[in-house]
Amino acid sequence: MFGYAANFTVYTMAMIGLICFALFVYKKFFVNSSFNNKSQFLGLEESLNIAPRKSIHVIRAGNEKFLIACDVDKTTLISKLNENQTRCEKRINEELPVIVDFQKKNILKDMVKKINEI
Repeated sequence: MFGYAANFTVYTMAMIGLICFALFVYKKFFVNSSFNNKSQFLGLEESLNIAPRKSIHVIRAGNEKFLIACDVDKTTLISKLNENQTRCEKRINEELPVIVDFQKKNILKDMVKKINEI
């Protein structure tokens, strides 16, 4: 009786290991390929985790960049970023973009309209 239980345990562990390996391979190669649709209009430039469930992101929409804060419950637009420097100057000086005042308009609606026009 002990031999049957030992064989059952060994084969069950082997099958669980095979299923975990197949899941790992699936996630590594097949799931990421569906997210490789790089948008020319929208993109994530930088991201920084500031707390376990809070982060800030720099989002590129066309030629404009926006600083947003993400929380579990909501996403908040902090500011529109203004880049006065070219990329080469930015690499040399290694300065951050200047934060400009943000007008409280319906920016999200304007962004959706711009996206729909494209």
